[in-house]
Amino acid sequence: MAGKVRTISEIRLQTTERLKAGWPAEEAAALASAIISEYTGMGRAAQMAFGDRVPDAGAAARIENAVTRAAAGEPLQYILGYADFCGHRIEVAPGVLIPRPETEEMTMMIISENRGFTGTVTDLCTGSGCIAIAIGLAFPDASVTATDLSGKALEIARRNISRTGAAVTLIRADIINDDPSLVPLSNIIVSNPPYVTMQEKVSMHVNVLDHEPHEALFVSDDNPLLFYRAIAAVAESRLMPEGTLWLEVNENYSQETAALLSSSLYSEVQVIRDIRGKERFIKAEKHG
Repeated sequence: MAGKVRTISEIRLQTTERLKAGWPAEEAAALASAIISEYTGMGRAAQMAFGDRVPDAGAAARIENAVTRAAAGEPLQYILGYADFCGHRIEVAPGVLIPRPETEEMTMMIISENRGFTGTVTDLCTGSGCIAIAIGLAFPDASVTATDLSGKALEIARRNISRTGAAVTLIRADIINDDPSLVPLSNIIVSNPPYVTMQEKVSMHVNVLDHEPHEALFVSDDNPLLFYRAIAAVAESRLMPEGTLWLEVNENYSQETAALLSSSLYSEVQVIRDIRGKERFIKAEKHG
């Protein structure tokens, strides 16, 4: 393919065909369109309307490189170096989990329910920092802290905080083994911890299994609630009265996760379905 001058329409068609080996046809077409858009500035409609245009040599080379990487299974976000999250561009790289639409959905719930919030928020297992950054930018008068154990995650989160201008304090913390007092007293605690069981690997795409950090995704089959038990213990002592705990959870263990949150501590525990109807979030309100 290299060396032949191709129009946008030709690149789009050939790219889609190459990507069909790893994705369903519709997803392959969307991925091809996204790659072309990134390096030409032409959105999907423009690609259709002006398909006879020929990209410059530099753009064509960058498209070819990205397609080769994508065809080998590398996630598009790692290829581009960023993911969009709540309207913000978040840097991602190998070693850091790519933000998911479900996580964005939960974050937007928190933001929409707390307009004008000025209290304290802590994001446990922050990864790229996406949740903490979106909340910090939405609530500029709030105090926002984010924790993670991974040095790579903290490095990327620090760069994202600097780039976006969000006022977020980073703490290196192991929520399973460290003293909960490392976490500030908080009005809101939020977390999207590892929750995919090992047996669920068989249903996952190669671009996840071969490229994203397993320590940020998976838990053992015999202890699927490991992180949630630790988070519940942290929230017991560090979530303030009338505070709210938000969790993204494995749909297969949503009810078991909710059961960890004792009625003696929480006045209400809700299991909330995501936009696809899956039991994906838990919202728990602590007694006053």
